[in-house]
Amino acid sequence: MKLSFKRVAALSLSCLMVAGLAACGNSGSAGSAGGTSTEAGGSSANSGDIVKLVVWGNGSADTEDCNEVAEAVSKITREKIGVEIELVRGQDAEQINLALTSGEPIDLLCYNNISGQLATVVRNNWAYPLDDLVQQYGQGALGVINEYDLDACRANGKLVALPNQKDTSRAAGFAMRKDICDELGITVPEYGTYDDMHEILVKVHEAHPELYPLVPTWAQGGMQTTMPVDPLGDNLGVLEDATGTSTKVVDLYETDTYKNFVEMMWKWNQEGLIMPDATTTTENNLLSANGFAMFENWKPGKELEVYKGNGKEVYFMKIHGPIKHTAIPNGNSWIIPYCSKHPEEAMKLWNLMYTDPEISNLFINGIEGKHWVYTDDTHKMITTPEGVDPNASGYSSMDWAWPNQQITPVWEGAEDPDLWTKLNEFNNSGKPSPAMGFMWDSSSVLNQVTACNNVVSAYNTALSWGSIDPAENLPKFIEELKAAGIDEVIAEKQKKLDEFLASK
Repeated sequence: MKLSFKRVAALSLSCLMVAGLAACGNSGSAGSAGGTSTEAGGSSANSGDIVKLVVWGNGSADTEDCNEVAEAVSKITREKIGVEIELVRGQDAEQINLALTSGEPIDLLCYNNISGQLATVVRNNWAYPLDDLVQQYGQGALGVINEYDLDACRANGKLVALPNQKDTSRAAGFAMRKDICDELGITVPEYGTYDDMHEILVKVHEAHPELYPLVPTWAQGGMQTTMPVDPLGDNLGVLEDATGTSTKVVDLYETDTYKNFVEMMWKWNQEGLIMPDATTTTENNLLSANGFAMFENWKPGKELEVYKGNGKEVYFMKIHGPIKHTAIPNGNSWIIPYCSKHPEEAMKLWNLMYTDPEISNLFINGIEGKHWVYTDDTHKMITTPEGVDPNASGYSSMDWAWPNQQITPVWEGAEDPDLWTKLNEFNNSGKPSPAMGFMWDSSSVLNQVTACNNVVSAYNTALSWGSIDPAENLPKFIEELKAAGIDEVIAEKQKKLDEFLASK
């Protein structure tokens, strides 16, 4: 059953109407737009009872380890805010959407804003309005969140998410295996060009024909883009250069930027520089096996992040950056889902995740002695315990996917203990898109968006990995997009962007 509420103000009545649906499970008011209810789920502050909060985090972890982390957190939160935790990790986008559609009782949920997922959350009223909640129970979080990034999490003026304290600027390029580069005497520049990368890939291919020179960032053709565009939510109508001043919305797939990229990838594929089944592989962490390089974003400490995910040390060559665009601050952020039984307590926990170093460290890194240990008595850096495989500890550390990594220790192997200072400097150095703060609502052209996304699915991944000839297929792609209504989508997006900019 899909619970779609046209007005957040109707949320209380709607949940009462579906009281038989256990997922909504809240016999009290779920709160009106921009407000809170002391009846929602029964505040522990009023009743003195311990309530259980269901937290869905990102990244893989064993159930047993999640339970152990949840209990360690609960020992603190029972006393501080009257709650205990149930922690679940590892859901993909389909499972998250199904849970939100059916109204599964989740109190805090991390979503990935790839392809405009936040806009989908907003359109379906899946997110509890936060303005009053954060003012009442989240002052600590507001004290550390950049107001500029906070505004990027608003829809129609209302706060629907809070940005993680992660990278809010983005550089992009290639990550490549350090061992192979060192063996072949390859000097990797900090910034380079696609031609530079081509030379490196050819050299590796000649020396190591058993390796795939370029592999996907994740399964089924996953690719971190190196095109400096602002996707404006869903890539159906973009700003071609996020670092420029133009606010003209264009069809990405008709731009010279896209054409030149797919023609290059076709050439590289013909030369044997790309994994043959790049678009269909079901494997993640492809550098850990027989890959040499992949497209990747960069930020301070990214080398360690890639090592933790793939087990290989890497060099980075950046194509561009740092930049800011509309999808970055609210990517991999958190919401309180509309059918949370305890929205007030959820905000209290969320606030602790931003401000309490012990709670933040437990959620991010797990249990001391089992998942990590301090490297020395300064307690500034941590590492994997002796005898524990860092890629199979039972609890993956994805610090960027939690509210505040910057109050936790730094993993050994990072640049230095001042990583978080460097990350803040990097974030502040990013050149912002002129559309920052814009959130695309596609509801008025939803049929066209659906049709266009079907066309994109049929062509984009294959073109981007050079699996099909762009000379033949790019014109077909563009023609089918026009038939699906891309021009109507772009016109509507331009109209709404212009209205947003005029209101600033």
